[in-house]
Amino acid sequence: MPQEQLNHLIKMVNQIALNLSAAGDEDEVAYQTSEHIQKFWSPLMKQQIKGCIDNQETQLIPIAYKAVTRLEAP
Repeated sequence: MPQEQLNHLIKMVNQIALNLSAAGDEDEVAYQTSEHIQKFWSPLMKQQIKGCIDNQETQLIPIAYKAVTRLEAP
């Protein structure tokens, strides 16, 4: 996948997590972020973002990282 696409997905997850951060503590925000991704993202997008969590240099903020690790396996 082109790095530009991955960067866009990372930016989107980070924005979702930041927008939901008023919802409560870190665990609740991570849960709500992962639920949003499950409901509204395509299977390909979910697969691509899950692939970046193994990268040591990922630019996911901690809450977004936690949300991505919660995504269900296909």
